[in-house]
Amino acid sequence: MNLTKDHDRLPLSGLLGALGFLTILPLPGTQVWKGSMMLPWFPVVGLALGGMWALWDALLGPGVTPVLRGALDALVLVLLTGGLHLDGLADAADGLFSHRGREEALRIMRDSRIGTWGVLALIFVLGLKVTALSSPLSSPRWVGLVLVPAYGRLAMVAGILSLPYGRGEDGLAHSFFSRMRPWTCLPGAAVVLGGSLLLEWAEATVVNTAFVVGLIFLLRMYGKRMGCITGDMLGALGETMETLLLVSLALIGGR
Repeated sequence: MNLTKDHDRLPLSGLLGALGFLTILPLPGTQVWKGSMMLPWFPVVGLALGGMWALWDALLGPGVTPVLRGALDALVLVLLTGGLHLDGLADAADGLFSHRGREEALRIMRDSRIGTWGVLALIFVLGLKVTALSSPLSSPRWVGLVLVPAYGRLAMVAGILSLPYGRGEDGLAHSFFSRMRPWTCLPGAAVVLGGSLLLEWAEATVVNTAFVVGLIFLLRMYGKRMGCITGDMLGALGETMETLLLVSLALIGGR
């Protein structure tokens, strides 16, 4: 990432920075790191990812078996994000479930090698995603696919606003926590929550309830276990929330 202040005067520079960080899209200006300016755009980038995801799902067509469709859907989202959040999920799982103290857990998360808990977390999350995506989801299906990545990135914003950064000035994510203006994140959150109204009433209720309950549970667990949050823990938060919402949609969609 280029940490220079080029493009600072572009009104959408935060969006370009968020696209460069959260996706692999090769757009002009996406390699300029914008720190906390990117936060308000996280849910918007999630909606863009969801739109591409829904389009891919539609292109697969009726000739693809449900299991293969679910696997290919899960794969393409990993490719669009460069596996960034799955890497964080594995590292966070190794640290959080290590039964070590806070500082040792942070050290384990920094280790690039993957441990047993990291492998289990990847298997569990990807397995649940494939299973859920192989099932009937929301009505219409494309709405759920558009919303789930947006909710995942909205959860990351909530994590940044709720807990202190655990590595001081070390690590790329520390700039998210400096000069934050929480009110600037409200429009993106409103767009995502408003988008849930495109779902049927029961589905919208289930999705928003699962999001709120799951987010509170995970952030309280983070706070009790670590008293902070890191970039890896943010990635784990996003992946876990995506999985929870997909499973929730699959459960109600299959009724």
